[in-house]
This record gives sequence, C-alpha cells and structure tokens, in this order.
Amino acid sequence: MVFFFLAKMKVLTAEDKVACVGNENEPRVNVETKLTKEELNRGCPLGVSRVIDSVYICGAHSLPGAVRDLRPGLVVNAAPELPPPPEDYVPRHYVPLLDTPSSDMHPYMERVADLINDVVSNGEVVLVHCVAGISRSVTLCLAYLIKWHKMTLCDAYRHMKLRRPQVRPNTGFFKQLIKYEERLFGEASVKMIYCEAIDKEIPDVYEPDYRAMTWFRQRYGPIENS
Repeated sequence: MVFFFLAKMKVLTAEDKVACVGNENEPRVNVETKLTKEELNRGCPLGVSRVIDSVYICGAHSLPGAVRDLRPGLVVNAAPELPPPPEDYVPRHYVPLLDTPSSDMHPYMERVADLINDVVSNGEVVLVHCVAGISRSVTLCLAYLIKWHKMTLCDAYRHMKLRRPQVRPNTGFFKQLIKYEERLFGEASVKMIYCEAIDKEIPDVYEPDYRAMTWFRQRYGPIENS
C-alpha cells in the first residue's frame, strides 16, 4: 500500500505554478512558486543577471565574459568614466551620466527603453551595464520594464531585485522614475518617504532595508561619533 501511495504522488517542480488546496468543493488557491536568484539567472555568465529573456544587466567586471558568451546585438554603456572598450563587433549606445542624484536621467530613459525594445524585437540580445550594475543600468532597465512590459515601478523594482538583489538606483534616479511612471500611467506606485534611521528621504520600496536600523534608533537613540 505504501508503494501504491508513493506511485500516485506528483512531485512538484519549480515549473509548477498553481496548487489546488482542499477538496473540490473548496475554492482553489493559487500559489506561485518563488524561484531563487540562481534559478532566475540560470545560464547567465558569471556576474550577469537576466532582466527578461534577451535583456541582461551586469557591472564592468563581468562585461568581457558577458559579451563573449551572450554575443549581444547591442551593449548599453551607462558608465562614461570607464576606459574605452576594446574593438569588437558589438554596437554600443552610450549614456554619459555619472551616478549622482543630480544627474538628469530623463532624456535617456525613454530613448534607451525604445532602443532595447527595437533590438529585442529583432530577436537579438541587449546587455546593459554601468560600473557596478546597481544604479544607472538598473534605472534604464526599470524604465524599459515600465514602458514596454507595462509594469508599475514597484513591480518592476521587485522583479529586478529578485534577479539582482543588489539593485539600488540613487534617490535622484528614483524620483525621476516616479515622474516617468506618473507621465506614462497617470499615477505612481512608489513614493518618497522620510527614513528616520538615516535622516534622509528614500523610496518606500527601500524601507524594509532600514527597519532594523530604525528600530535600534527608536529604542536606543542615535549613535554618536566617539
């Protein structure tokens, strides 16, 4: 009987997206399997993250291997401080901005989003990078997801963070993304809030990262420099 029971069991895999809980008279409950960063980035070169199929993001240290393995149809370079790349076959689009809150990303977000969409629509791969793959390149990828995949900024950020946990556009870029979402959709899904832990304004999607610091400050007061 034990053997018969085991033979009837279905082993769920990472591809199983929906589970039915209870008997047939009870409502169905959708349970979406949360894939790990490693599963979402399976097949990517070292240090590279998959934004969606055909769109990838990385930092400068991973760029040579990424170009070699992915053979992209376009590389978006958002790091003007890096030395000129080696001569190769890859077309490049340059975004000449430093990673500072005062840098104006607005003129580039929609232009790069459209360019990524054009290349992907032709069946080619796009690789977006800055120095660390954390702020400038992430901002451009978020703008692409908002415009061409109709994601809210909040959902796009969570989508990126699952695949690349270190993503963290600077606050100036996030404010510009909020305005970009408002222009496209008429409302914003992310707002800027005051963070007591660091005495600064941050996007509300960053707030969970500071909860422990905020609790400590509320309980024990600010840490004075000795």
